[in-house]
Amino acid sequence: MRKILNKEFINKLEQIYSNDDLKIIEEWFSINKRKTVVRVNTLKNENEKIEIVLKENKISFKKVGFLKNAYILENASESDLWNLDIFKNGEIYLQSLSSQIPVEMLDIKENDKILDITAAPGWKTSQASAIMKNNWEVIANDNNAIRLEKLKFTINRQWCKNVEVIKNDARSIWKNNPKYINYFDKIIADLPCSAEWKFNINNEKSYAYWSQDIVNKNYKLQKEIIQNTIELLKDNWELVYSTCTISPEENEAIVHMILGNYPEMKLEEVNLNYKYARKWINKINDKVYRKEVEKTIRILPSDESEWFFVAKFKKIKN
Repeated sequence: MRKILNKEFINKLEQIYSNDDLKIIEEWFSINKRKTVVRVNTLKNENEKIEIVLKENKISFKKVGFLKNAYILENASESDLWNLDIFKNGEIYLQSLSSQIPVEMLDIKENDKILDITAAPGWKTSQASAIMKNNWEVIANDNNAIRLEKLKFTINRQWCKNVEVIKNDARSIWKNNPKYINYFDKIIADLPCSAEWKFNINNEKSYAYWSQDIVNKNYKLQKEIIQNTIELLKDNWELVYSTCTISPEENEAIVHMILGNYPEMKLEEVNLNYKYARKWINKINDKVYRKEVEKTIRILPSDESEWFFVAKFKKIKN
């Protein structure tokens, strides 16, 4: 790993993680096959009935204790599911374990107004819609035509009836839709990032693109999106921020920026009883982050989880 990946990237890893965690990460970088994770679509079926079908098809599974509807399949790949009616009908949905965490962190109610600010391909949008039992309102935003088609496909297949898809640059959604200012009860901000979770040393294309410049550009983009998203959130309501990358510039630095510029945004504790959950980092190189950032979590990559970062805010006006 250290001989193949970018030295600047490796230096980050060594500052962030313990030697034991680095061993886990090194194994992950060379893994060829990860376990399949599915989410039960409770708009169409129930966990207990899905478990019966999996058993009938001799698929062994493990329920994820800290997620309501997630299952790790121990002996089945995506292709093993293709011919199952529960897959073809959208009763189960392929969604990584880590990506299910942000929505679970929001205390979603059936009468909420929810915004998924960069929604495609619809994983979190459909997850929120299912929790709401198709009640009230979910706005799913994206700005790319191809991604929007994937988003619409997911929503239709998942039978999400309370979702409206809109097309906007996430940095200026309020300019095109002024009615959304102070409108939403919950906002899902799973933002574009340098996608370091994709790295695999057996596939040069997965990591050859990486540079610190890309990380810095993503920090700037994320900052602009967040700055134009906060005013869409109602007072006393919640926003969850997440990425699938490890670089602190795209994680802790964004949280640090929010806390320093928006006193109304209060960071809430994110706790997760998971063997691959880790706490924040307080510094990298010469950058030191605010102590409050300790309320965020990182997820280590493994054969069942992706690299992830999650922070939860509540907007409280004095």
